Amino acid sequence: MAEKALPRLTRLLGIMTYVSDQGEASFDELAAHFGVSTPQIRKDIVALWSAGLPGHGGGDLIDFDGFLFDDSIASIVESQGVTQIRLSAREAVALVGALSSMLASGAAPDVALSANQKITALLGSENPVTVVATREVDAMVAAALKDATIRRRVAQIEYVDAADRRTSRVIEPHRLVAIDGVAYVECYCRRAQDYRTLRLDRIVQVDVHDEPVVAPAADSTGFSLVAEYTATVIAARGARWVLEDLPSVVLTDEGDDVRATFGVVDVDWVADRLLAIAPYLRDVEPQPVRDALAQHADAVLATAAG
Repeated sequence: MAEKALPRLTRLLGIMTYVSDQGEASFDELAAHFGVSTPQIRKDIVALWSAGLPGHGGGDLIDFDGFLFDDSIASIVESQGVTQIRLSAREAVALVGALSSMLASGAAPDVALSANQKITALLGSENPVTVVATREVDAMVAAALKDATIRRRVAQIEYVDAADRRTSRVIEPHRLVAIDGVAYVECYCRRAQDYRTLRLDRIVQVDVHDEPVVAPAADSTGFSLVAEYTATVIAARGARWVLEDLPSVVLTDEGDDVRATFGVVDVDWVADRLLAIAPYLRDVEPQPVRDALAQHADAVLATAAG
């Protein structure tokens, strides 16, 4: 069976990095390090030798020492800057944070767990990042929706919306995604007869049917997140930088304050943003946004106290 492109590309970049770090390396050493045969390493070096920058002139290609190559030794003469990505400690922690957030959301692919574990081990810390989840996703719900998405099967769900209304829906799931650490299922909802993006932590039950998904994913236009209501926030001008990032926000200066009016799709997402500027807040409307903000503040205080 022919080798897939991604594993070979990863090995080729790894060879460049390994040889650059060591100065030179025998084909046998490289074969043992990358878990392939010595003839495969020779083929890899030949492939790298013909790669380089656009133009493919003499000075544009990756170059190895030809005399050492004849002795089955790899030594780079010109790398053209090709190497594996190297992360600083700060970059690695940021990546662990993003992966941890996806894992906590319940929408992360299986590979995210192994990647997170490997990077965490390299950092030399068992827990460099702690993710505080205000609402947890039921593991059985997430597993059932992953199964339905992979097998392209229709699912019947019980969904509780932001107003605590419980509805039964038949959906055709297309993707599980994480947005700002919150997991959603992108789907076609037969009850609404339209595309919807539903939060996993508001799904309390999933039954996967044998019926196949027939509605195509809305790749051409994406999934629209319809605002449930409009909110108004008045805050000191020092908080303007956060308010400017709210979707479809309209800002109005009022003396030393700024008024922000925007549609609320996900009240918990809004509460997270507002919590960052809590000392600057003058007024928050309507009540559901104030309640969510209070709940998030209580969760942070409880975590700090623990």
